[in-house]
Formats: sequence, C-alpha cells, structure tokens
Amino acid sequence: MPADSGPTRTAYEVVRAHTPELMKIPGVVGTGEGEVKGSPAVLVLVSRRTSEVNRMVPKHLEGYPVEVRVVGDVRPMEGREEPQHSKKK
Repeated sequence: MPADSGPTRTAYEVVRAHTPELMKIPGVVGTGEGEVKGSPAVLVLVSRRTSEVNRMVPKHLEGYPVEVRVVGDVRPMEGREEPQHSKKK
C-alpha cells in the first residue's frame, strides 16, 4: 500500500482512539475534531504551549494533521445547574 493512501478511519474515530494517550501528556486539557486549511484534522487543546507539549504531541495521527490550540485552563463553570430535560405530556 502506498504511504500516501490517506486515512482509513474518520477523524472522529481517530480522535476517539487516541484521546486516552493524548490526555496523558502534561498540559493537554482536551481533544477534538477540527479543520486545518479546510481539511479534517485532530485538535489537541492545551492550557499553554510548552517544550514538552511540542515534543510529545505528534504532528500527524493516522493521516490527519494534528493542530495544538492553546485554550488556557479548563474548569467546570460554578453555579451552573444540570440541564432540565422537558418531558412530553
């Protein structure tokens, strides 16, 4: 198979498969799907960019580019109640 045959899984599947290992990298606060130059990509959300993040986050995963985005510290919002789901009558 040629090396540039492209991804065999969707970006969503790749994110789900690699999130546990990515979340072990110090400073990583989340992952997601996104776009880089109009093409699907894997997003790695970090509290701040460090040399460790730069070294440990891969540039590509299963054929998708990986983009590191600095989002700051992520915390649950205080004073927010769980959403109320309406019931059909």
